[in-house]
Amino acid sequence: MGSSRTIMVVMGMLFFIVAPRANAQFFKKLKQQAEEKLTEKANKEVDDIFTGNKGTTKKEEGAKELGTVKTDENKVVPPTTVPQSTTTFNESDYLVYKSPDPAFHDIYVQKFKGLPRFGSCNFYTMPNNPKMPVSTPEVNEKRVKMKMGYNAFLLLARMHTLKDHFKVMDRTALTPISKPLVEEEVKSNMAQGYLMNFAFLMGTDALKKEYFMNDRNGTGNAPIVSKWGGQYADDFTENEKYVAFVEKYLDKILQWNQTFFEDATEDFQFVVPLEFKGSYDFDKNGFWVQLPTKRRSSYSMDFGSTRDNYFFEFLPKTPYGQQILNKTQQVEHINAEVLFKMDPAAAEALINDKTKNPQMVVKVKVVYEGFRPENPTIYAPKYTYHLLDPIMELYSDAGLTSKIGEINLENLIYKGSN
Repeated sequence: MGSSRTIMVVMGMLFFIVAPRANAQFFKKLKQQAEEKLTEKANKEVDDIFTGNKGTTKKEEGAKELGTVKTDENKVVPPTTVPQSTTTFNESDYLVYKSPDPAFHDIYVQKFKGLPRFGSCNFYTMPNNPKMPVSTPEVNEKRVKMKMGYNAFLLLARMHTLKDHFKVMDRTALTPISKPLVEEEVKSNMAQGYLMNFAFLMGTDALKKEYFMNDRNGTGNAPIVSKWGGQYADDFTENEKYVAFVEKYLDKILQWNQTFFEDATEDFQFVVPLEFKGSYDFDKNGFWVQLPTKRRSSYSMDFGSTRDNYFFEFLPKTPYGQQILNKTQQVEHINAEVLFKMDPAAAEALINDKTKNPQMVVKVKVVYEGFRPENPTIYAPKYTYHLLDPIMELYSDAGLTSKIGEINLENLIYKGSN
């Protein structure tokens, strides 16, 4: 592939990394001025972090978590992006990943049986209408924390996969993309973009005002935008804010993100909405349901699709998992519909009760396999997942409080089988 084509591919597919619009010569001068002070210290600190010479943060018991959060360039947000807590927040439904610094919010993700819940989430809907959200200050606060938490979880995990990028990231100046492309510059630019996205997503109001607000009039009401230095910041200010942030917070963030996919794996409870395929089968005494291993529109989480999908490629590690894969690759079983036995009276009550929001839950392990080989220049992560428990549980509600049955994955009855 020619150099011009390579440039177009890379620039077209880098994940929402905004290359700083600055003169390359200007940055080289700034870099030379700052290198003496920072480079030696920075290189040693990054190496220490990734080789374990510094004490790495271990997961707290019961808490272990990828993707990316897209932030439009210069997107204006209100000065207060997270409601201040005015209600009692019950943390019993969540795993809380504590921030290493008060300048950043803690990360909240829903949990089930001690593990992060991914896939279909509980959005706290009305008891009599699962499509209508409850709207109270406390519940709205939960949704805000949850949405931010899932995005931050995905982003920190993604940053962990890019640890080699952060090793070569220039701490002394923002890195513009030059032509022809230089691998180290591409990695540095990408790492800087993810760092800014994380700071903008998880920073407190005070941090955002310090690093993303250009309060030219001194009113304290200037817009907060996803650009170092704030709206209309000049190149000098933009670079100064970046360097100041890096000096103060980068090492803490790099230590924090090591706890997400710490050993390149993560255990989840994968939750999928339960959909009955067709009418009740009176001959078999049950419903036909689709296994989550064959979902085409796979869920990363219920806030919308992300580029990093943990549950897209099923790669079994157990005999029953391999049997599922072999069976569902056959044409007659391609839809992976299996029998969920249920008493006719209970089945009728369930399908006639429109307040129910049935879900399926299975325990899985997600494995980070490295960057996808199709185009190594874009550093797209590849994940696979496999089943950890042969029992898939079914619930009538998104809160997973009312169990209606189980499906034994070691003893499945497939639709179309005798």
